[in-house]
Amino acid sequence: MLPISLKKILSQKDCLSAISGILNSLESNFIIQDAEGQVLIGSDMDAAQDKYPVAMSEKVIGWVIGGENASAVASLLSYLANKELEKKTLANELLDKYREISLLHDISNKITASLDLKEVAQLVLDEAKRLIQATGGRMMLLERGAETLETISEFGNKYKSKTRYRLFEGIVDNVVRTGTGEIVNDILSTPINTKNLNIEPLVNEVISVICVPLKSKARVIGAIELSSDELVNYTAKDLKLLAMLAFQAASAIENALLHENKLKESRREALLFRLASQIRQSLDLNTILETAVSEIRSLLHIDRCAFSWYRAQIVGISRPEQGLIKPDRASIDLIQHSFTEKVDKACCCSSKASWNEDRPVWEVVNEARNFDLLSAIGYYSPDDFGSFSHKLLNMEIVRLDEVETAIAQDMQQLFLAQSCTSVLALPIQTRSGLIGVLSCSQHQEPRPWSDAEVELLQMVANQLAIALDQAELYKQTCLSAATAQARAQQLQQALQELQQTQSQLIQSEKMSSLGQLVAGVAHEINNPVNFIGGNLDYANKYTQDLIELVQLYQQHYAEPAPEIQNFVEDIELDFLAQDLPKLLSSMQIGVDRISQIVLSLRNFSRLEQAEMKPVDIHEGIDSTLLILHNRLKPNGSRGGRPCAGIKIIKDYGDLPKVECFSGQLNQVFMNIVSNAIDALEEQKEPGVITISTSISSDTNSVLIRFRDNGPGIAEQVRTKLFDPFFTTKPVGKGTGLGLSISHHIVTEKHNGVLKCLSQLGEGTEFCIEIPLKSVSALMLVS
Repeated sequence: MLPISLKKILSQKDCLSAISGILNSLESNFIIQDAEGQVLIGSDMDAAQDKYPVAMSEKVIGWVIGGENASAVASLLSYLANKELEKKTLANELLDKYREISLLHDISNKITASLDLKEVAQLVLDEAKRLIQATGGRMMLLERGAETLETISEFGNKYKSKTRYRLFEGIVDNVVRTGTGEIVNDILSTPINTKNLNIEPLVNEVISVICVPLKSKARVIGAIELSSDELVNYTAKDLKLLAMLAFQAASAIENALLHENKLKESRREALLFRLASQIRQSLDLNTILETAVSEIRSLLHIDRCAFSWYRAQIVGISRPEQGLIKPDRASIDLIQHSFTEKVDKACCCSSKASWNEDRPVWEVVNEARNFDLLSAIGYYSPDDFGSFSHKLLNMEIVRLDEVETAIAQDMQQLFLAQSCTSVLALPIQTRSGLIGVLSCSQHQEPRPWSDAEVELLQMVANQLAIALDQAELYKQTCLSAATAQARAQQLQQALQELQQTQSQLIQSEKMSSLGQLVAGVAHEINNPVNFIGGNLDYANKYTQDLIELVQLYQQHYAEPAPEIQNFVEDIELDFLAQDLPKLLSSMQIGVDRISQIVLSLRNFSRLEQAEMKPVDIHEGIDSTLLILHNRLKPNGSRGGRPCAGIKIIKDYGDLPKVECFSGQLNQVFMNIVSNAIDALEEQKEPGVITISTSISSDTNSVLIRFRDNGPGIAEQVRTKLFDPFFTTKPVGKGTGLGLSISHHIVTEKHNGVLKCLSQLGEGTEFCIEIPLKSVSALMLVS
């Protein structure tokens, strides 16, 4: 009852003036006392006076003492007190209503701000714990299609052991079935079935329970339960408050469930899209399977998802992604131990002694699992799987919401031995007849499989079946393409070798013809030159003798005949005697020069040297320069521009004779120097070619360098210099074979190295490195 006293009523101004007016009109003496006897109005009177109670809602809050009119005054005060009580009660009800509305508004704002189911549930429980005394509590949702409640949020240590409960007789069952909240303030003294307190092992720890249903659109979707391990006197007000909270929670939970379903649907579509994308992009079956099992486990929140192949026999297993394989000894031993090792010999299986390697096996190839579970990757005997294997091979879906309810005893034994509580397995068959299985399992507690989840796995299985078929086709296509590519590469290589051989034959024929021509010209020139050179000695001797004879005639016949004297003067005998030896000497020099040219031509062609012989490298270089002498000297103008000639700088080292094919090596020198001259002819500055030779003691080889001060070579051109038929010269001026054949001569014929070092604007250098002795000679020495 609200705290309303008689003193407070009398203290009100209106009430006090009304009472005073009544007392004055009655002209009687009265005493008004409160319930404790304290005088509020009047003074002490004779105790013999009558005493009348002032009652408010059947409770005495004071007394009126006086004569015969005291009764009327007491009635008036009682009426005023009850009216005050009504006013106070109405005010409090309005205040409570306002508080309820404000509370519901605050709670509604909190729980509707989130679309995460577990977050919503936790917010509701936090508010319930704040408003109602409890040491534990939980929110449970009713799973559709099954008489099972799933705990989605809780507080306190009493509800940590299980998250799913089957409905029995009891408080939660009554609340869910009837849709009406219940209170049990003392469980131990209440004659009810406590099974569906869903705290069976903890009944002795729970004393008071309050439970209300979660309703959405007049349909019960779950319950909220609060409990205390101490005696609590839960009231109808607590029940009403918790019911109001449940009403708000149900709406938010429906929204969260709708959001979660849409999220699952989008994740399902995303999974199917990713699988389809991977099939289109990579066609790598192992990657696709790894993605599938990982995504399915994450999407369904299960303990394990795996993919297995059924192998008709272990010898010559055909894997779509690997072709024919044969397991190693360790794998065969694992098969022989079979599933017994996995389940601690909980099932019967084939004996190791009678094992035949040609028998069929199941192979788990991919899995995604909780870390606390052992890996299932490996080989297993179909005998160990029993009716489970039989169903899968008959392309039947195995769907067990609770393993303990499995009809087939061997299947129940199989999964219980693996600590499985729920199993879902879908077989897949490819066009080639291979059978695979996509399996999901739960190991903590039973997990019902929804139709949507089965439908999802069926769609994934269809995608995987397509992937398997395409992977096989892709493998065959790749194999055919690889064969065709290998064949094309062989033909390309043969064509390149043929072109290279052809170019070498052409160049060799050209050089052979040139060598024959040079040798023939040298021979034809050499014969008359030798004749002239041989007779010049005699002519010089005869001339000296004749001059001496003329001098003797002049000495002994000082006065010759006039005719002789005139002829001597006409022929300038004195000048002739002095100039004739000089003339013969210059003729000898010319003959010697012709002999040197002939020798250079013969050295360059070297037709008589078809085998490796020790030669003087410097002699070959000089012979090349002598042949190209006409291109090196100034020629007035070249290409419309004045040409000052090209300067040759020789930096020869002290070289021994080098074993080589001198004619072929001279051909290399000719190609390199000719290219350098071509480059230098295009620039205005005076051209310089520096030729240096040295010995590399580290590699026991000779180094020959040709460096020019030309414009240099770009990187993209330099990398192709030694390719056959590559040339930067205009059509008709270059064949693209010179440097290619030079590279072949140096590297293949002489086991050496030919390099080009060049940058634009910094000139070009060709470096030749060949062994001092041939490989065959070194082998003979060793």
